[in-house]
Amino acid sequence: MSHNALFKNVFAKKVLGCAVYSLLTLLAATPISHAEPATGAAVQPESPVKVLLPFSATYEAKFSGFAVTAERKLSGSPASWRLDFSAHSVFAKIEEYSRFAQQGGQLVPQHYDYQKSGLGRDRHTALSFEDNASRVVNVYDKSRSIEKAPANVQDKISYQLQLAMDVANKKSPLKYQVADGKKIREYEFRVAGRENLKTPMGVIETVKVERVREEGAERITNIWFAPQWNYALVKLMQQEDNGKSYQITLTKLSIDGRDIVTKN
Repeated sequence: MSHNALFKNVFAKKVLGCAVYSLLTLLAATPISHAEPATGAAVQPESPVKVLLPFSATYEAKFSGFAVTAERKLSGSPASWRLDFSAHSVFAKIEEYSRFAQQGGQLVPQHYDYQKSGLGRDRHTALSFEDNASRVVNVYDKSRSIEKAPANVQDKISYQLQLAMDVANKKSPLKYQVADGKKIREYEFRVAGRENLKTPMGVIETVKVERVREEGAERITNIWFAPQWNYALVKLMQQEDNGKSYQITLTKLSIDGRDIVTKN
């Protein structure tokens, strides 16, 4: 490998490994159905959440000149939803999916699968949530299973759907316990307020949500949900400890087979 090719490979891994990976694995918030079907018109955020709706969303970002595209698709029904996610650049590819049920306003994970290739070591992880998610079995390494999972445990992408639903219902606190290998990680968020956001799809009113971190932490993560688009995630921004910031933005969205368009 030439010196130039080696430099590009190392640089790409650093950029994608630190920025792209951490951001793309957060892109899990989804449109939510309220009392009326999803259309291009406004949906009142005060309406109670009933069920999720099938959707397809495309996100784009650039990191130091590297283009990244991410796609998410929700299919199924409340008894068994499936959320598929894929992200790719010229250097790496990530694919994951979650199967889960919806019981009222609570999501109950059933199976989680994650695959990464082209960036460092390839990785494949699968978790099976058994006995109403009270036990989490690591499919490929039983020694890393969780025998007594906490109540309302989530997988690494279902918790983002739960966050969107809870924001829509104005629930508090926004705390989630997430199965990550053999560990249970806790994530906490808070609503920071409303903000009119300019996006490639037009200007939209959003609810801004912040990740709560330890006191003194320099990393910042903000997420913007659009109530008028059924609480779709329209933007995610993360600022790293070194001061660099990255963001991913929604570029295309359809809900229940209808393309979402703006009038501005």
